[in-house]
Amino acid sequence: MRKNQSVVLLASIVLSFLSPLFADDNQSANPEHYIGKDRSISIAKGREYMAVTSDPMATQAANDVLAKDGTAADAAIAAQLVLGLTEPQSSGLGGGAFALYYDATTKTLLSLDGRETAPKFVSERHFLKKSGEPMNFYDAVLDGRSVGVPGTPALLGLLHQKFGKHSMEKLITPAHTLAVNGFKPSEGLYLALKSDVGKLDKNNDTKTYFYENDIIINYKYASVLKKFAKEGYYIFYQSPISSNIINAVNKKNGILHQRDFDNYKVILREPVCDYFRDHKICSMGEPSSGAITMLQILKIIEHDPSWHNYIEASKLAFSDRNYYMADPDFINSPGIKLLDNKYIIKRRELLKQDKILDNPAHGEPSGWDKDLQHSNIGYEEDGTTHISIVDKFGNAISMTSTIENSFGSRIMANGYLLNNELTDFSFIPKKDGKLIANRIEGWKRPRSSMTPTIAFSKFDSSPMLIIGSAGGSRIIGHVTQRVIDILYNKKSLQESIESYHLLNRGGVTEAEGASNIVLDLMNMGHDVNITEIASGLNGIYIDPNTRDIIGVSDPRRIGTSMGN
Repeated sequence: MRKNQSVVLLASIVLSFLSPLFADDNQSANPEHYIGKDRSISIAKGREYMAVTSDPMATQAANDVLAKDGTAADAAIAAQLVLGLTEPQSSGLGGGAFALYYDATTKTLLSLDGRETAPKFVSERHFLKKSGEPMNFYDAVLDGRSVGVPGTPALLGLLHQKFGKHSMEKLITPAHTLAVNGFKPSEGLYLALKSDVGKLDKNNDTKTYFYENDIIINYKYASVLKKFAKEGYYIFYQSPISSNIINAVNKKNGILHQRDFDNYKVILREPVCDYFRDHKICSMGEPSSGAITMLQILKIIEHDPSWHNYIEASKLAFSDRNYYMADPDFINSPGIKLLDNKYIIKRRELLKQDKILDNPAHGEPSGWDKDLQHSNIGYEEDGTTHISIVDKFGNAISMTSTIENSFGSRIMANGYLLNNELTDFSFIPKKDGKLIANRIEGWKRPRSSMTPTIAFSKFDSSPMLIIGSAGGSRIIGHVTQRVIDILYNKKSLQESIESYHLLNRGGVTEAEGASNIVLDLMNMGHDVNITEIASGLNGIYIDPNTRDIIGVSDPRRIGTSMGN
């Protein structure tokens, strides 16, 4: 392409990107509400501890705990309880979470699965109309049948039991104080509320709570926190808290039962780890597709991490993700066989520098019966948040939590919103006569893309990068891009998080903004869509040479970093 043609093409890309951001406030394909990336980025530097969250009040709560010799677990609990109040569109006690926790004393990494579960007696036709056609997505979201048993309370409780140092009474104090005294909605919450008019305001309780007062006060939430501190997390799975949820959900076509709450437990799973540029990278395995998909991409392109190869490897990895990955307790998943070196070599051989992959098929790992199931893309969680924390003892936590859609099911109980996580299952149980791996089943956990990640220094095997993001199925690309940026391109954490998003989820490549990289990809034949891409990256980088701790929060949200 001649130079003047390149200039014209780049100009057209810029013009398409500069179209009005809020032409329709009620129409958004992005997580939460896109507020751009022009806000001043929050950066903090310390030597002892660091907390990074998507809300200033949550970050302050975590920082205060760390300053008083609390552990990373303590700080994460305090932050999450505040987030459930001040950022209810993203997460809360009515949702679920995944966490990676590094224990500096034992030098071990623990992976906690606090994903929501489906009711025991759910039917495979749960999201099908009488005609057999799948329900409209938002008809399902705004309905009791979308609500799964929450896992966040149990995950926070287990974190405290295993790694907590402060009393739960102290940890609930920041959230309890805000709930009783009230708080003014942040810019992020205000925009989310504005965007959700027509959904959240359809229920009297949520309309009154969110839209009729300038200052939000939540006495029910405060009461629940007091019970949590006094009696433990079990109270969330017993009456009256569980029965309040069951009643609220079942009034709207839900089928939750007390047995579903009695059965719930956090599952301790093996973290999924592999190497990229000699650094050990660990993240959350199934039912999250985050770790395996990210690590597949990294392993495929390790010897040549060009943008072209990154996009092509993403297509291959997402093809495997959509076909194979789901709750490993319910399917015969190939799991880490998808990271086997021989298998990775076969997938890498599909990359061509003069050819663009078009909807590549899933691979066939050794010993896997390809006729057992069928691919499913499915919907993904939009209402999500991420917490990254390091304490003065060397412990670290990377935790992503969610209620799925922004504001979840819009059903409220006990002072908090309930998830619509069951819409992360495939709405149809089979296709072309083959069962879909991520079909809904009783007590099964829906597939996720949450990718809480910890990368370790190749020098002393200590945590070096703690990172994660919001963003639905884009989370995988958001995190993978930053791992490549920092460990291969040697960008700083700030430079990396500020960089335009560029990713592929198996179809058209998505770019947040116009750049020479985008132009080069288009010249090669890539189909690139310039679009608004919200996220919620929150990361910590520990310099292996100086031991300086750098915290950075995504300018696309209102988060902050604090440390000492």
